[in-house]
Order: sequence, then C-alpha cells, then structure tokens
Amino acid sequence: MAEVHVRELKGPEEMEGVVELQRQVWGREDRDLVPRGLLIAVQDEGGLVAGAFVEGGLVGFVFGFPTRDPSLQHSHMLGVLEPYRGTGAALLLKRFQRDWCLARGIRKVVWTFDPLRGANANFNLRKLGATAKTYLPDHYGPMSGINAGAPSDRLLAEWDLLSQRVYTRIYAPPPEPEATGLPLANRVEDEVPLEAHLDLEAPRLLFQIPEDWGRILREDPELALRWREHSRLVLGHYFARGYRAVDFARHPNRYVLAQD
Repeated sequence: MAEVHVRELKGPEEMEGVVELQRQVWGREDRDLVPRGLLIAVQDEGGLVAGAFVEGGLVGFVFGFPTRDPSLQHSHMLGVLEPYRGTGAALLLKRFQRDWCLARGIRKVVWTFDPLRGANANFNLRKLGATAKTYLPDHYGPMSGINAGAPSDRLLAEWDLLSQRVYTRIYAPPPEPEATGLPLANRVEDEVPLEAHLDLEAPRLLFQIPEDWGRILREDPELALRWREHSRLVLGHYFARGYRAVDFARHPNRYVLAQD
C-alpha cells in the first residue's frame, strides 16, 4: 500500500471531493450530506477540513468546527474509504487534527459515535485514548445509508489533547485491556441482549455489544431496536452513576467502564 499523506483541503473542487466521500463512506442521501458551500464557510470561520491522500487521490477526511468555547472543537465527521481502512489513514487524520488544534490553542476535541459499532468504539477509546460519559438518545433523528434502521443514539467522545493517555495511545497503542474477572453489566447470547445487571458496584465493569451491528441494522430491525433500548438502559444507567467508558476489548466486543 502506498504512503498516506494528510493536509488541509482548499477550494471548491477539493470540498466537492469531501461531499463525494460522504456518499461513498456512509451511503448517505443528499439530504444528509454536508454540502461544499458549508464546508468552505466553516473553514473560513476557523474550522478544519483535512484530507488523506494516497498517490494523489483523496481517500479520507476529517471535518471539525469551532464551538462557543475557544479551547474546544467539535469534530463532526471522520471518514475513510473502505479499501484504505487499516492503512493508518484514520489515525493519521486524527494525529493531524490534534497537532492542528494544539497550534491554535484548542485543548479538547469532542465528537459523537454509534455506541454499537465495535470498530468505531475500539478506534476511539483504545487507539485514540478518548473517553465517553454522555449518552445521547436518537441524537440526529432518522438517518440514511449505513445508519438507517434504528434510532440514532450516540456517545459523546471526549479527547483531551494534552493528556499523556492520548499522546501514548496515538503513537504506541497498548495491547487490549485485561478483561478477565471483570463483572459484566449485561448478558448476551447469539448476538441477542438477554439481561441487564444494574446493581454492580465494582470500580471497573464490562458492557458487551454486538459483533456485527451493521448486519443487524440491515437484516433484523426488531433486534436492532432491542439493542438500542438495551444500550440506552445500561450505559445510561452507569453513566448516571459516575462511570465512564475508558477502553474497549474485542472478541467479543466489550466496553470497559470505570468509575470517575
């Protein structure tokens, strides 16, 4: 695989490339796309639009905008074409975003992600060092493309750019967390959530999610809704009790929740 290069994007043609990437990465309908003109306007007012290139072609992007807090950026989108996932393009985009933000006095970046997509949770928590303690039910309303089929619940990722945890993880991600012996906040069999355990008191807990949320969304709307309601219940409950999602383990997919 050829080397990945990341830089800021400029001009209508490159911004139109970001619009096309949104279609290809998420299968979005036109009504759900962030248009070229808005990308340009946000960039004019201090937002970030950066792209990842392989052999001159745009294969991924990150889009973030300023907030009412000058030290905080909201990162609205990060997307990489499927053939280039696993090449490091997404991580390079986030490293670029971190450096770009720190150079402008921005110390924290937040974004939302689907709590039931294991690959995203693994990337955000384990590889980037973000954490999450806020659950947002049906945050965007009905969505199109790969996100259609269930309410658009999201977690709010918090990325503290100056923390040692973040710096270590984006340059030398640790091995998966040791999950043996940690109590499970739910019981899952054959991709079906069966029980929620809401009376746990341990300092660290596990919460299991599906192995293939995308397949469930496509093929089993009833199960997708059941999972949404289950994650709302369990994660919302433990977040309200002072827990935070701090790490992620694979095979099976499990969040590590820790008390603040």
